[in-house]
Amino acid sequence: MRDTYITDEGVRDHPAAGIETVVADPGDIIETFSRNADEESRRNTHVLRIEPPFEEEASAEPYLEEGPKRYPPDIDPEPLHLSPGTFVENDDGAHPGETHLSVPTLAEARTVAREDHGDDPDESAVESVHERLTDEWKTAVRERLTDRIRIFFDPVTADEIWADARYEE
Repeated sequence: MRDTYITDEGVRDHPAAGIETVVADPGDIIETFSRNADEESRRNTHVLRIEPPFEEEASAEPYLEEGPKRYPPDIDPEPLHLSPGTFVENDDGAHPGETHLSVPTLAEARTVAREDHGDDPDESAVESVHERLTDEWKTAVRERLTDRIRIFFDPVTADEIWADARYEE
């Protein structure tokens, strides 16, 4: 685990190293988390994508990654795909791309509804609890948006590229 969130020397010549700030919409981050939770296909992943050419300020936009990320060899540099967790602080420490916050499920809502309404809550009680838990989760995500994000990781060298994050609705 790193102590600082800086770009490593070994990747300073990577095209993404020129990105100083990534701009993302908090609503898009929340929606991307939700879509991943709802996704039926294990091959599909919802991400926030930054497309080249990379500028000092880059926008991260929702994108559906269908299957493994593969680009033709003539696409260089490749777009960057960031998980929504990239933008959210993790209470368990610095684990870029991961967060301890997860989208509430109906099963979790049913458990809470049993605690609040007895052993056999009706569906409207479960839906009401689910809506409340989802609202609380959305608030928690917004409160934990981080100001520095890892936008690139080289799995061979473990070098990383970091950028500031700015949020705009």
